[in-house]
Amino acid sequence: MTASPRQGGERARLNPFEALSGDVPPRDQRDLMAHPFFSLSKSRRVTPIHYRAGNVELQVYAVAEHGMATIWDA
Repeated sequence: MTASPRQGGERARLNPFEALSGDVPPRDQRDLMAHPFFSLSKSRRVTPIHYRAGNVELQVYAVAEHGMATIWDA
């Protein structure tokens, strides 16, 4: 027994190739490097990163055993 497709349902009105509505600017690896959320080196880093821009402050700490996530982990 097969199910018949519904005519006029929500699924019939959706475009399967349109994931987002509106204009979304293209992004690439440079966006990740604009703010220091990752270590940029390939070696293990345990020194904390402190970032401040205006009223936004970000502190990234690492566990000594594993180190901080690097740009290569993104």
